[in-house]
Amino acid sequence: MPRSKVKLAFIENKKARKSSFMKRKECLKNKLKELCTLCGIKACTIIYSSYEPGLEVWPEDNTAFQNVLNAFLTKLPMERNKFMSNQDSYVKERISKAEGQIKKQIVTTRDFVKVNMMSECLSGKVSLAGLNSKDLNNLRSFAGHKLPEIEERIKVLKSDAPASQLHFINSIIVNGYNCLTINN
Repeated sequence: MPRSKVKLAFIENKKARKSSFMKRKECLKNKLKELCTLCGIKACTIIYSSYEPGLEVWPEDNTAFQNVLNAFLTKLPMERNKFMSNQDSYVKERISKAEGQIKKQIVTTRDFVKVNMMSECLSGKVSLAGLNSKDLNNLRSFAGHKLPEIEERIKVLKSDAPASQLHFINSIIVNGYNCLTINN
């Protein structure tokens, strides 16, 4: 059974907070050790804590720790910070992703509304006379975007269909607009 998602919030109870810190600190060190072993990389960690004096480092071997730290510090700052993340940058990244998803959803919803309105007008459920100028402009622009696709589809149908089946598609010009009519 999967665990429920952990709520990322400050733990108010001091004893529970210290206990959680101690457990997670050990888990972090174990995960880092596994990562180094499985992927063949060199890594280190520095942990500052208000619960213990000083700082705690991993690996405990001072020379291995110094080698990894020196390799990191000798890199250019731009290269060092390339993949670095903190809570602020993480939150900003998540917000920008969410905003992008919202914008995509707005466009999708807007297109769906236009398609729905177009189908209602074509089926006779909604009269064009009852629409305001904004809706009419939306329908006109939507039809303008779809017209090349429709014309391409008609070309394909005309080239694939026998001549006896083509009598039902007619193209006429009304008020300067190219309109397609289908005869039954």
